[in-house]
Amino acid sequence: MITKLRSPGCLFALLLSILWLTGCARSYTTPSGRADLTDITSSTMRESFAAKPAAVLPANIAAVRVQTTGYSSYRTRDQGGVYGGGRYSVLTVREVEDEADLKRITELPDVAGLTGVGRLLLPEALNTDVQLREGAARVKADMLLIYTFETTFHQNDESTALKIITLGWSPTRKVSVYVTVSALLMDVRTGFIYGTLEATEKRALSTTAWDSEEAMDRARQEAETAGFKALVREFEKAWPSFAKRAKLGA
Repeated sequence: MITKLRSPGCLFALLLSILWLTGCARSYTTPSGRADLTDITSSTMRESFAAKPAAVLPANIAAVRVQTTGYSSYRTRDQGGVYGGGRYSVLTVREVEDEADLKRITELPDVAGLTGVGRLLLPEALNTDVQLREGAARVKADMLLIYTFETTFHQNDESTALKIITLGWSPTRKVSVYVTVSALLMDVRTGFIYGTLEATEKRALSTTAWDSEEAMDRARQEAETAGFKALVREFEKAWPSFAKRAKLGA
């Protein structure tokens, strides 16, 4: 028996139900979390105070992105690019770092160059900054820039972060992505910390981002790219004080 819909309202409700059910069949898994930089730099307080700057200016800087153990995102699940176990993972591909932003660092006074640390220079079990510094030393770096992303998705600005986002159109839905990029600059030879940096970004996602996993992940990457740009701006502002500490040896 076929029931005839007697009002436009009924038809609209039916269409919404179909769209909602279709959306439930597809979902986007949000990326894993940040690396705990305090856990990576696990030296005792006495060792921290004893460490002194030893970088030679102009300095070669090695930059490495670290994330939580077993990090995964939509892109890395499909294409790889995550290396290492232990307390943290290293991303061996530059997924959201704009080449123009990296060039801005190399153009700062007293910076000789910027390089990465490949997986061939790192052990499989990654637990402390010493392992990263040893890899940086092998590419003749004087300083090591360690940075990590914390990217979370929130619906209607609620505090609880979403782990899985159901895809599909909804007239009342509002999803935003929050990105915090944290970093520290270390002396490769001694482990001395020149300083820490942090930048944040927030982006409201358009409804077109909910059409597919690819579109949602593009929105994630755009937000992280903006976060990294903000981090580079913070680095530019802080670099004169970092370089001064290296010159003074304290």
